Amino acid sequence: MRRPALFSALWFAFGIGMQVICQWSGVWLLVLGICLMLTVVVLFVLKQDFWASTGCCLLLILLGALRFEWGVRQMPGDHYCNVLSDDEVIFTGQLVSEPERQTNGWRAEMEVMSVCRGDTLWQTSGRMLVRFGEQVTEATYGDHLALRVVPTLPEPARNPGGFDYRDYLALRGIRALAYVSRNEQVLLKEEHQGAWWMEGVIPVRGIIRGAIEQNLSGGPAGLLKGILLGDKRAVPTEVRDAFTRCGVNHVLAVSGLHVGLIASVVFFGLRLCGIGRGITVWMTVFLLVVYALVTGLPPSVVRACVMASLILLGQLGEWEGEGWNALGVAGLVGLIFRPADILDVGFQLSFAATGGIMLFYRPLTDCLPKWGGHFVGQMIWAPLAVSLAAQITTMPFMITYFGVVSIVGLVANLIIVPLIGLAAALGLVGVFVYPLLPTVVMWLNGANWVILKIAIGLAQFMASVSWAAVDVPHLPLFLWGIYGLGVLLFLPQFRQRPYRIYVFGGVLLCANWGVWQPRLLARQHMEVFVLDIGQGDAIFMRFPNGKTMLVDGGIRTQHIDMGTRVVLPFLRSQGISYIDVVVGSHAHSDHIGGLIAVLDRVNVGHYLDSGQFAETWTAREIHRLVQEKNIRYHVVAAGDSLVGLGGVGGVVLHPSPSFVAPEEGVSHDLNNGSVVIRFDYLGMALLLTGDIEHETDGALLRWKDRLRADILKAAHHGSRTSSTKAFLDGVHPTWVAVSCGVKNKFRHPSPEVIQRYAEMGLNILRTDLSGAIRFVLSGDGITTQTWLNRNK
Repeated sequence: MRRPALFSALWFAFGIGMQVICQWSGVWLLVLGICLMLTVVVLFVLKQDFWASTGCCLLLILLGALRFEWGVRQMPGDHYCNVLSDDEVIFTGQLVSEPERQTNGWRAEMEVMSVCRGDTLWQTSGRMLVRFGEQVTEATYGDHLALRVVPTLPEPARNPGGFDYRDYLALRGIRALAYVSRNEQVLLKEEHQGAWWMEGVIPVRGIIRGAIEQNLSGGPAGLLKGILLGDKRAVPTEVRDAFTRCGVNHVLAVSGLHVGLIASVVFFGLRLCGIGRGITVWMTVFLLVVYALVTGLPPSVVRACVMASLILLGQLGEWEGEGWNALGVAGLVGLIFRPADILDVGFQLSFAATGGIMLFYRPLTDCLPKWGGHFVGQMIWAPLAVSLAAQITTMPFMITYFGVVSIVGLVANLIIVPLIGLAAALGLVGVFVYPLLPTVVMWLNGANWVILKIAIGLAQFMASVSWAAVDVPHLPLFLWGIYGLGVLLFLPQFRQRPYRIYVFGGVLLCANWGVWQPRLLARQHMEVFVLDIGQGDAIFMRFPNGKTMLVDGGIRTQHIDMGTRVVLPFLRSQGISYIDVVVGSHAHSDHIGGLIAVLDRVNVGHYLDSGQFAETWTAREIHRLVQEKNIRYHVVAAGDSLVGLGGVGGVVLHPSPSFVAPEEGVSHDLNNGSVVIRFDYLGMALLLTGDIEHETDGALLRWKDRLRADILKAAHHGSRTSSTKAFLDGVHPTWVAVSCGVKNKFRHPSPEVIQRYAEMGLNILRTDLSGAIRFVLSGDGITTQTWLNRNK
C-alpha cells in the first residue's frame, strides 16, 4: 500500500473522532478489537489479502477509539475526583508544571497524591490546576505541597457557542481547580526533584527568557517570547488582536517556521564547522527534540519536529522520505501519545496547513504568473502560493473556531511573515550566543527591536482598516460541500474528464440541497434563548419565517463586554449574520452595553427603544452606531404592534408616555421606562419585561387578558421591587425565566420573589443555576432546555 503511515494515521484519527461522537463502551471496544485481530490473522493465513487489509483498517479505527476512551474519557478508579466534595479538604501532591506568573498571583499544575477529609485519607492520582494569590510564596517545579482548599469544577459552556473551560482542561487531564489565597492554606512545602527531562528543560527556558529580556521589553519582548517559546500570554492583547485580523496569528504559535529555522541554523552551522554529516544529523535531531520539550510539546511543534527528523534521518540512511508518509508518521505519533490532540485547534490547523501546502502548492504555482524571472518567483510567487495553499485548507477551521476571514491576509503574510522569520532567526542566534557572549545579544536584540516594531506597526496598520477582516457565522453544511468540491478543481486530475463532471455534479447536488432543504424542513416553531450573560439581560428570538430579534445584550464595562464574550459567539454558533430587529429595553448598561459590539459587527435591520433620554456614554454610542450604520430607528410605545414575524403576534404593552422622558431635564426612572413586549404564537404567549418595577403594575394590569403569558421573563432579575402578587396574577404564567449573575452583588433573585413563584406553582428557570435557557413554542406545546444540563 502506498503511503501506509498516512492512511494508518487517517484511520486511527477517524476512530478517535467516532469515539468522541459515539462514546462506545471501552469493554465492548476491547472485545471487538480482539475478535477482529484474530480474524485478520486468519485472513492473512488464508491469503485473503483484500479482506485482511480491510480488517486492518477497521482494527486501526477500533484502536483509535479505544485509545481515546481509556486515555482521555475514562478516569482511573483512584482518581481524586471520585472523592471530591464541596467541603474543605487537604490535597497533597507535586507540582508538575513550571509555575506561571499572572497579574494577581501565579498558578501551576499539581499531581494529586492523596486527599484527606476529616479522619479519612485516600491515595489518589490525577492533575489539578491550582491558582495562588499574590500573597502566597511561590514554589518551584517538583515541590511537594499540602494544601487546605475547597476544590471546584471548571466552568462548562454556559451558552451555545461559548467556551467550554471544563472540556478544555479535561482534554489536558485536569478535572478540578483550587484557589490558595493565603500562606496559611499551604500546610507543607518540600523541595523535590521532578522529571529528569523537565529539570533540564526549565534552565533552557530561563536562558531563552534571559536572552530576550537582556534589553527588550513591552510588545517586542512579548512577541519574541511567543514566537520562540510559544508563550502566548506574553504577547500583548492588542498585538494578538492585530495579528488575528491580519490573518498572521499563526506566527504567534511555534510551528514549522521556527522548527525549520532551528534545523537550518544548527545543520548548516555544524557543517560549516567541518563536522561530519552523520554527527550533524543526529545533533540536529537531538536539538529538535530538546526544542519541542522546551516549548511544551504543542501539536504543531511535534508535527514539525517529527517530519524534520524523518527528512534528516532519510538523508543519513540514503533514502528519500515521502512527504505524505512523514506527515502520517507525525500524526500517528502525536495521536498515540496524546489522543485528545485531535480536538486541539493547533493540531488541526497545523496538519491542515501542511497538507494544503503539499496538495495545492504546485498546482497554484502553475496558475500564477510567470513574469519577473527566478528572483521574483522565489520572493513573491512562491510565498504567495504557499500562503494560498495553506489558507485553502485552514479556512474551514478559521471560520468554525474564530468566525473571522482576513481580507488582507495574503498581503500581510507576504510582508509580516518574512519579518517574523528574520526576528526568530536573530532570536535563536541570540539564544545560542547568550551564555558565552551576552553583550553580543544586546546588539542582536537592538536589531530585533527594529524588526519586531516594524512587524507590529504593519500589523496594527493593516488591522485598522475597516474591511481588514470579515466576521463570518457558522456556515451550513451544503456550502462547505460546495467549497470542498470547488477547491478540488485546483488539482490537475480533477480538471479532466470524468472527474470534472463528478465535481460539477457534486456541486449541483449540494446547491440543490441548500435551496430545497429549508423549504422541505421549514421550521414551524418559535425559538427563544434567554442567554446567560451574568447580571443583565439578553434574549434572542427566531420566528417561524426565519426572522430574528435580539432584546438587550448584557453589560459592557472597562473590563468586560458581554456582547463580545457571549452574544457574538452565540450568533456565530447559530449561523446568524443578520438580525432583523434589535431592541434596547432601557438605557442601563447591563442591558444595552453588549449591543454596541452587536451593532458594530453584525448587520441589523431595525433598532427599537422607548425614546427615553439617557446621558451616558453607552446610550450615546448606541445611537451613534445606529446613525453610522444606517439602521432604521423606531421609538415604540404602549399599543404599538410588531408585524412580519411569521404568524407570531407582537404587541408593545409598555411604556406609556407618562413613563418616558425623551428630553434632557425631565427626570424619570429608566427601569420603569423599559419596553415590555408580549408575543403570542399558536395560543401560547411570551412576555418580556425589561427591568420594570411595581410602579408600573397599574399601567400593565389595564391590559387585562392581553397581559397573560405562558412564559414570563422575570422583571428586574427577580428583584423584590418587582414581580408583585397582583402582577403575577395578571400574567398567570406557567414558566418564569430569571436572568441573573452567579452570586451577584445585588443578591438577585430575591428569596421573597422566588418563594412567591413557588407558592404559585410556577416552573422556575434561572441562568445562574442552569446557564442559557431555550424555549421552543410549537404545535406540540412548550419545550425547554437548559444549557448546563445539556452539557453534563
